[in-house]
Amino acid sequence: MAELTLEHGYRLSTMVLVALGACALTAIFYYRAFGMLSRGRWQLLLALRWIAIVIVVVLLFRPVFSYHKELEQKPACVFLLDTSGSMSISDDPSGITRFNQARAKIEQWWDRLKDDFHLHLIEFSERARPIEGPGALAGLSPEGKATSISRALSAAVRQEKNRKDIEAIMLFTDGQHNSAGNPSEEAIKLGRPVFAIGVGASLRSSATHRDLQLIGMDCPERLLLNNIVKITGLVEGIGMEGRVVKVELTEDDKPIGEKELTIDDVEGGQQVEFEHRPTVKGRRKYTIRVIPQADEKITENNQRTASAMVVEPGIRVLYVEGTLRAEYGAIVDRFLAKDPDLEFCALVQTRPNVFLRRTNMADMDLRAIPTDAETINKFDVFIIGDLDSTYFKPAVQELIVKRVRENGGLVMLGGYHSLGPGGYEGTAIGEVLPVRLGARDIGQITEPFLPALTPDGVRHPIFANIADFFPSRQSAEPKTAGLPTLNGCTRVEGLKPNAIALATFGVDETAMPVLAVAPLDKGRTAVFVGDTTRNWQQGPKALDQDSPFTRFWGQMVRWLAGRGAAVDLGVGITAAVNKAYFEPEEQVELTAVVRNQEGQGAADAKVTAKIREPSGRPEQIDMPPAVGPAGHFAGNYAPAMPGAYEIVVEARVGTQTVESEKLIIDVGRPNLEFERLDLNEKLLQQIAQDSGGRYLHISAADHAIEQLDRTLRKKKEYFERELYFPPLLWTVFVSVLTTEWILRKKFQLR
Repeated sequence: MAELTLEHGYRLSTMVLVALGACALTAIFYYRAFGMLSRGRWQLLLALRWIAIVIVVVLLFRPVFSYHKELEQKPACVFLLDTSGSMSISDDPSGITRFNQARAKIEQWWDRLKDDFHLHLIEFSERARPIEGPGALAGLSPEGKATSISRALSAAVRQEKNRKDIEAIMLFTDGQHNSAGNPSEEAIKLGRPVFAIGVGASLRSSATHRDLQLIGMDCPERLLLNNIVKITGLVEGIGMEGRVVKVELTEDDKPIGEKELTIDDVEGGQQVEFEHRPTVKGRRKYTIRVIPQADEKITENNQRTASAMVVEPGIRVLYVEGTLRAEYGAIVDRFLAKDPDLEFCALVQTRPNVFLRRTNMADMDLRAIPTDAETINKFDVFIIGDLDSTYFKPAVQELIVKRVRENGGLVMLGGYHSLGPGGYEGTAIGEVLPVRLGARDIGQITEPFLPALTPDGVRHPIFANIADFFPSRQSAEPKTAGLPTLNGCTRVEGLKPNAIALATFGVDETAMPVLAVAPLDKGRTAVFVGDTTRNWQQGPKALDQDSPFTRFWGQMVRWLAGRGAAVDLGVGITAAVNKAYFEPEEQVELTAVVRNQEGQGAADAKVTAKIREPSGRPEQIDMPPAVGPAGHFAGNYAPAMPGAYEIVVEARVGTQTVESEKLIIDVGRPNLEFERLDLNEKLLQQIAQDSGGRYLHISAADHAIEQLDRTLRKKKEYFERELYFPPLLWTVFVSVLTTEWILRKKFQLR
């Protein structure tokens, strides 16, 4: 059926009436205006004007000629060929690889179907890619690092604009799906039958097959430095019952453990467990490998590799203060809240047993001094300020001391209600501090002073890079002048035998300790009696001078936590990923810690991760501020393809731009394709069932193509032909008006 319509929806009669009306009015005008001319001349001018009017009307209404036509076309058939690594296995009696069997079958079927079907060919491994006909098969090889049957099925229906024209999808694979997607779910969505052609054999059913497989590996993705970790593997032997095999663990290809395992006759893996204590921070590659046997044909599945990040444990600080004094504000606002390496919970008493909380720990909801071991053990360092000992029950003090002995840290600050004046002499906490505290009436020193460093203090990590701000026994005057004095300090009686004085009140050897430290089993304790270090932060800042405040407290806490690293000043960035190995399309969690010129967390930095994919294509993601300590940023990225990805995180702090060290992550295990080599008939049967197709082994699949419906598909198609072409019509329109104008001049008309 054919019809003439107007593009804007008007009736055809409307267009005709408009054209006739305009032409009629023009005729009346031309007769009255140019009637004095000869009849032929004014009719010529009128004709030209009618032509222009018709052109304008056509352009305005845009007529379209449309019709339906019945067509016949061939049905479509899509071949999917697995080119992943597992298809290179030769498990057929003939010795032909799985891939070559599948390729030969496709070439054979192509010749038999090409006259009756539109044929499409797609090769797939971790990705699916259309190829041009059987001639391209010769250039393919089974080298894919992973297999995504889901992506292959999805690509099949994209080959045909109308998926209803697809008669069948022929899937040639061994069924070793190990990458993105769920093949069964994709098969349900297709709406087209899948003939799943299984290629390969069940190796377990062969009496002559001998194989050792590492079928599983469990390695934590983040390992804590100098902490014991367990790394386990699952070993399965086929046809190896009773044999004693060696299993080794390597770190960055260096052997770090070896065990012997007797293979049993029970189907399933046998666990092999290794203990390891990582001693170097950074990305590490761990491999468990079963030493191959002489009669093994396949050795690619004898090992598995996992990457892990070896990191220092985070430092968690509990700061308890008895009064809302200046020292509390300085430590919390100018140190704890701005140090990007610390998580803290600060409690300050506003009235008896009522505490105000400040914290950057999302999982910490303390409203009072913790009394249970579980909560206390979450902290690495304890800072006790001007709070009387009566607020710490004896049982709570014992729990804190126990935690410190197990590689924790404790420092008590001077004050009118701490140390001796706070009644800590003879308590569990008082007994482990490095100084003799004295009784409650020991009193305070109110004379302003600068602590003088002892020889031990000059060399100690707490004073790294800041010793020049203080006098010492070698120099009565600081090398760097201008540091404000402290307002005074709390008296103590002297050092305990196992303690070391790092700073004193005065420079002589008998001077009272101001800062003293001591070991406590695996932990560390300290006492700092000065009042108040806020002077060190506030005074130099007002004068735009350098200050030791941030480094003093940062290095104090790090030493108490067992980390001797100095706090560096200057803009800087460190970046990390949550692990080093990922599956394709798995979320990579990127984190970065950015410091400003003062070494504090740069919360206002602009942070971007620049990613280089295995193909060389660049990618970029923004990293917004993260919940937690200041200066922390986070972002997510989902790598699509297997391979090695390079990541550099860039931060802009003020006018400065800094970059992290290059991070490398692995996507897809190196031997992923060889971890399972048996033909996965169960999965292929499920795909066929969910799509309404059939499962057939390649050795008995020829009759499948005889069942295909070769009937030509009839369908109606709608066609439209526009009866206007604006460039041509406008050209004619201008030409007509130009001709009319020339003639009017020639006829001496206005």
